[in-house]
Amino acid sequence: MTRVFKFGGALLKNASGIHKVISLMEEFGCEPLVVVVSAIGKTTNALEQLVELRLEKDKTALVNNFYTLKQQHLQLAMALFAEGNRTLIEAIDEEMSQLWEDLNNSYRDNFQAYDRIVSHGEKLAGILIEHAALAKGIALKNVPATSLIVTNSNHTNAGIDWVNSEIAVQKTIPPLLHNGHVVLTQGFIGSSREGEITTLGREGSDFSAAILASLLQANEVTIWKDVPGLMNADPNRFPNCVKFDALSYHEAIELAFYGATIIHPKTIQPIKKSGIPLYVRSFYNPDIPPTCISNSAHHDEKLHSIIVKDAQVLLSINTKDLSFIAEDNLTRLFAAFSRNKIHINMMQHSAVSFSVCFDHHAQKLSQLLTDLEQDFEVKYNTGLQLITLRHYTPELIAEITAGKKIFVEQRSRSTFQVLVYNSATT
Repeated sequence: MTRVFKFGGALLKNASGIHKVISLMEEFGCEPLVVVVSAIGKTTNALEQLVELRLEKDKTALVNNFYTLKQQHLQLAMALFAEGNRTLIEAIDEEMSQLWEDLNNSYRDNFQAYDRIVSHGEKLAGILIEHAALAKGIALKNVPATSLIVTNSNHTNAGIDWVNSEIAVQKTIPPLLHNGHVVLTQGFIGSSREGEITTLGREGSDFSAAILASLLQANEVTIWKDVPGLMNADPNRFPNCVKFDALSYHEAIELAFYGATIIHPKTIQPIKKSGIPLYVRSFYNPDIPPTCISNSAHHDEKLHSIIVKDAQVLLSINTKDLSFIAEDNLTRLFAAFSRNKIHINMMQHSAVSFSVCFDHHAQKLSQLLTDLEQDFEVKYNTGLQLITLRHYTPELIAEITAGKKIFVEQRSRSTFQVLVYNSATT
């Protein structure tokens, strides 16, 4: 029985979390096991900040933030090995030296730079987990994800080359599993056919686990989380949320698409094709029955879901000559969003106007405005919040929207979305 486990960065943020991952490897490693890890804690955020400082040419802040990140990983290494571990310290030093070199390199564009720089987070996590596991006597092999996941060159959101990825995975992983090794690899990152490091989209480690499970024809995928399972709302926002016992692949894809952060939007597709069940399981209370995502749709409409996305932008676009927002103009608009790698969360259009909602990213928004203002009149609002209700009721809509300033709303038979002013951001 082959399993694929994925551990997120929030679970790896301290020595006790890493030790718990190692204990789960010991518990389940008697059968073929592949472990996928994310960057620890808030490392990805810190690396993204380094990317921004590099663009701003703020050398002082860049140096300070770099050494802060290095010190965090060294402190975690020392917490893992109170007596010290020279090999681990040297490995972290080497990886951080490569990061510093990458921060000072020249790149074709900012997207290529992002992938190269941010990928170091997962590599550092792999180094820490590898040394902790080997110290416990676990037969473990750390296999770089860049040697397994082959992608196209669409930096920051790379597409998978399934044929070449399968060749790479089948050549490498099954022999290691057959010889009794636990295979450790990194989520979120891959490598293009040209050998450039790529990433699969923010929070893409779940997707990495699903890719490997599909290519290995694994028996199951488990995503370990700091919640009891997949909840119908964020427990940090809604005190009375409920855990799903089971969901269909279709419903899970819908929830992920609308922004349920517990699962990456692309995770379900590869395992659905192979019929591999996905379990969302409690890291701190593993005896709690997990949420099972499979072909069965029996439970899908028994609970409503509430999904909230903060830091949203509402961009309203009008034609300057009152020409219709029809095929030609829509093609140009979508091309601009695609070129700037902006995912649209909600949209509406009338005869001469087009309104879209998307995640706020200052640099991307600035470039998008530059692209559009040549041909269109544009205005925008920031600091908004997008709320999505699945399997809503009139009472739930009234409760969620009470007292809120509504900018846009739309509904279908099963989904209600509303864009509101988020006073918490001001």
